[in-house]
Amino acid sequence: MCNSIKILGLVGLLCLTSFAFHAQGQNTQKSQVKILHSDKGYPDMRKKINRLIGNVRLKHENILMWCDSLYQYQDSNQVEAFGHVRAIQNDTIEMTGDYMFYDGNTRLVQLRNNVTLKDSKMTLTTDYLDYDGIFEIGYYFNWGNLKDSINTLNSKRGTYFTKTHLAFFKDSVKVISPKYLIHSDTLKYNSETKYVFLLGPSHIYGRDSARNVVYTEDGWYDTNTGHAELYKNNILTHETYTGIADTVIMDTISKEAYMRRNIVLYDSINNVIVKGHRGWMNQLSNEAFVTDSTLLIMVGQQDSLFLHSDSLFMNQDSAQNNILRAYHRVRFYSQDIQGACDSMVYNTTDSLISLYHDPVAWTSGYQITAEQMSLLTGQGKVKEFYLQTKAMMIGQRDTVRRDSGWMFDQIKGRNMTGYFRNNEIYMVYVNGNGETIYFPDDQGVIIGANRATSSDIRILINQRKVSEITFLNTPEGEMTPLFLAYPEELRLKDFRWLKYRQPKNKHDIFNYPTPPPSPKKATTTE
Repeated sequence: MCNSIKILGLVGLLCLTSFAFHAQGQNTQKSQVKILHSDKGYPDMRKKINRLIGNVRLKHENILMWCDSLYQYQDSNQVEAFGHVRAIQNDTIEMTGDYMFYDGNTRLVQLRNNVTLKDSKMTLTTDYLDYDGIFEIGYYFNWGNLKDSINTLNSKRGTYFTKTHLAFFKDSVKVISPKYLIHSDTLKYNSETKYVFLLGPSHIYGRDSARNVVYTEDGWYDTNTGHAELYKNNILTHETYTGIADTVIMDTISKEAYMRRNIVLYDSINNVIVKGHRGWMNQLSNEAFVTDSTLLIMVGQQDSLFLHSDSLFMNQDSAQNNILRAYHRVRFYSQDIQGACDSMVYNTTDSLISLYHDPVAWTSGYQITAEQMSLLTGQGKVKEFYLQTKAMMIGQRDTVRRDSGWMFDQIKGRNMTGYFRNNEIYMVYVNGNGETIYFPDDQGVIIGANRATSSDIRILINQRKVSEITFLNTPEGEMTPLFLAYPEELRLKDFRWLKYRQPKNKHDIFNYPTPPPSPKKATTTE
């Protein structure tokens, strides 16, 4: 009896299991493509093909399809549609073309020739489109065009996700927006938000000027507002300027750009390079501002001038001349001239550098100071200097300290003009209140200290030493032997020796030296 019960239970379990597998098999069977209408039908039982002609309408799950004629494959749940092909999925996605292959098992749609894919946000046109009906994704692989209410995008290959309205474009991508034209290698686009995501080498061209170009390899662009953020290998080209930065935040409507980290601005006309880590530029007003570890390089043929300050500002004057300004703690270096001041203005038109607020410079072995100083440059060389108000020029005569202190040739006046030949000062004119102290020598032996005054003076300099002085008005002066000269007689009023401020090389311009402590008995500082 027990054995009988066990056998019956086993049979019942087998029956239930068989029914479960049968039911599962029924649930996993693919639904068949249904023909809703056709004007004529020609079944071919030998080839197992149904040929339908005229106003063919069919359905498969959530896809409705129309065409002029159709081949239905009886065993494979596949169809081929010809002429005026149209398919609609979920009443939201519409596809058209001249030819369609549809697999009801995989829900793969293949459309060819004069193909369109539309949703509420965009229209995609191509000749070759594959569409995944399960995940609602369209693929084209032989050129396509996507157009929405604002932008038009072309590429050789592309993928469009209808659920998220995201499109991926690859190979020869072109974006036509109201303000810019974009060429890219790889790009993502959201047809709902109108955001362009740049995923590879890309060029953004201004529609108003072919000379406004932005290059990047990673970033995004909001075509609604014109706002863009770029993060890799960014290069901005505007007219004759080129800008480089690790990060660029742009407003393409206001033409403003904010730059961060490793900024380089290059003026190809004037051979001027500006570097820093934070910056701003405006293409409409031709203005730019750079700060944080700023460096200005005026590139010369044989020598370049390197300048550092807290910030650098570039703009144009009313005559469209480019002006560059350096603000606060300015220090500069070249082989021929070094200097420091609090602010500087450089006019690229006449190559005039103007220094303000306690300016000092060193050139040809001389220190020059004034309330305002200007340097006329050209081809990387200093041609003339102009000192205005309290002008003074000091040259250390020797390197041997005497009991009376160091010996300095000194020239002082209200205003002063110096002239250069082969990057060396050879002549100086003093205009007003001229005073001099210099140390003439006889065959290399200094014979005394010559102190003289005259309203106007011309000084000739040879091998960095005063060789001749011409007093253009009635002079007053005297020669004093060195051993009879008191230390105070060897210094003009307002004498300052500022050697500690002189940059030693192009790296030293980033240092801000403090004055050394004054020796108890010394009259000068080194």
